[in-house]
Amino acid sequence: MSETENTNHLGKVIAVCSAKGGIGRTLISVNLAVALNKKNLNICIVDGDLQFGDISLAMDLQPSFTIKDVVDEIDQLDAGGVGSYLTDHSSGVKVLSAPDRPEYAELVTGNVLAKTVRILQQQFDYVIVDNGIGIQDQTVDLIEHSDQILMVTNLEMTALKNTKLMLETLGQLGIRDKVRLVINRYNMESLIEADEVPKMLGENKGIYIPNNFKLASQSLNLGIPFVISQSKSDLSKAIFKMAEGLTSKDSTFQATKKKSILPNIFSSKAKG
Repeated sequence: MSETENTNHLGKVIAVCSAKGGIGRTLISVNLAVALNKKNLNICIVDGDLQFGDISLAMDLQPSFTIKDVVDEIDQLDAGGVGSYLTDHSSGVKVLSAPDRPEYAELVTGNVLAKTVRILQQQFDYVIVDNGIGIQDQTVDLIEHSDQILMVTNLEMTALKNTKLMLETLGQLGIRDKVRLVINRYNMESLIEADEVPKMLGENKGIYIPNNFKLASQSLNLGIPFVISQSKSDLSKAIFKMAEGLTSKDSTFQATKKKSILPNIFSSKAKG
């Protein structure tokens, strides 16, 4: 099957992003993927944090292949062949892992990543992409063409400051209308009230994930998604609710198509 075939049944791409590390982006990506799979949907998760991706760790996987192995075959790759590079998780979710060494990240160009995801869309209902911190050269095209963007933040001032800047950048790029704000650990101890955050960041509303640091840490360390090990916990219920909201009929974003200015912005940064 060629890349242009089966375009009438392309799956949706959800880009999970954050403007700061250590705020739960990967854990949310993994558990969202499993939660969606529990809705009898075919789900693939792609580790787009190409240098230091932790999807395999968070799911206790030892992949035989990573996206680095796709590079040499990308021109011949089709929906039938891409499956050989995926790792099966016991939940039924398929995983395309990040390279196992940081120095291999530069081999995976933005074109390779974007084309691979487009091919995966032919096989899966949803492709979840756990992006690296901020907006990287290799992921800008992917973020632009995603159906939905989940922007993960928390109540820390540094996270909120960086998130605001990243949201403003997405607005300049004409894709902010795809964003859904995810406020992780919303009930953590903070001087900032969680319900004030959307207005602070220029958003109408947010998706709220409760603070359960012990369960989240245990899940990551054991490599068992908490929606499996503790499916009735407050944390899991929030993820299931988010999965339900993202797949509801009114969740589709009708983004205005604009000529991309992403290459110009990031080529300018590269020169600076």
